[in-house]
This record gives sequence, structure tokens and C-alpha cells, in this order.
Amino acid sequence: MDKIQCALKDAESKDKEDLENNPIRKEEIIDKCTELDHDKLVKLTKETIYNIIENDPLLFGLPADVTIEELKAQIAVAQGQAITLYLNRGELPKLGIVVSPHNTTVLDLKKAIKRHTTLSLKREKVKKKISWRHVWKKYHLCFGNVRLINDNENIKAYGITNKAELHYVKRRREKNKLMKHS
Repeated sequence: MDKIQCALKDAESKDKEDLENNPIRKEEIIDKCTELDHDKLVKLTKETIYNIIENDPLLFGLPADVTIEELKAQIAVAQGQAITLYLNRGELPKLGIVVSPHNTTVLDLKKAIKRHTTLSLKREKVKKKISWRHVWKKYHLCFGNVRLINDNENIKAYGITNKAELHYVKRRREKNKLMKHS
């Protein structure tokens, strides 16, 4: 970083015309700028992004390894185009899920839960594969005492609003699904 600043100061001290007329001087500055290796540039970039996130009230609280999707979701929440729902996972910390308040079905919500859970596990460096087919077969999503049963139903129909808390409820086994008519 110091080398770049030094090179930039050198460049600023000279006239533009002097630099344009002196190709050897131009190459010296370029050589000084390329002395940073890849690892240093990556570290510098990460530090800069982290500082921007920490100092911006809109982005504060996002993880250091934030994804583009998370940034877009956070901006959508700030603009009122998305809502944040919290999934209570028992002993595990609550998981924040960002979805659109309009036209979001229960199935869309389940997909968002899958994405956020996978990202959370990846950040915690947990190499555990979750069978989502098994999860949705054994558990219902619940909002208050209301089970979100119909995957095609809009989440508004269940009264889900911003900052609502969801949780898993074990499905009850339905005996005698087929009733015989006498």
C-alpha cells in the first residue's frame, strides 16, 4: 500500500506532460504498483470491504464474507422491498431469512430457508449434508400456532409480516388416510 501511495505521490509531483513524454518514468510507476502480490491485494480488498460494511449503518451487522445476494437482500429490506423472517431452530441461533413480501409462496420460503441454512453451515465450516426432502417430510414450518401446510399458498395468507418468527413442528402421523365408505 505504501509503495502505491509513494508511486502516486511521485506521479502527482510530475506534470502530466512530463509523464507522457517520458515512457521510462511511466514504466517505473507501473513496476512499483505491480510489486504487491496477489495475497496482499486480496487481504487489502477484504479489509476494505469489511471497513465499509462496519461503517455503513445500512450494511452493519453483515458478515465479513458477505455474498452479493446478501447485500442485495439487505438493500431490498432497507428500501421496503423485502422482509426479514426469523427461523427459531431450537438450540441453534435464530436464522434471518429475507424474502419478498409480495408473491412469496410457502415453497419459496422453504427454498430461502435452504439457501440461508446452507450458507450458515458453510460459514461455520460444517461439512454436513442436509436432506431437505427428509426435513420437509418430517416437519412443518409453523408461524405461531399455524402450520404452513400448502406450498402454493402465499405467506400473506398466513399473516406473516416483517420480523415474524417461524419454527419447525414435527408432523403428526396421519392414520387411516384412506377411509372406507360403507
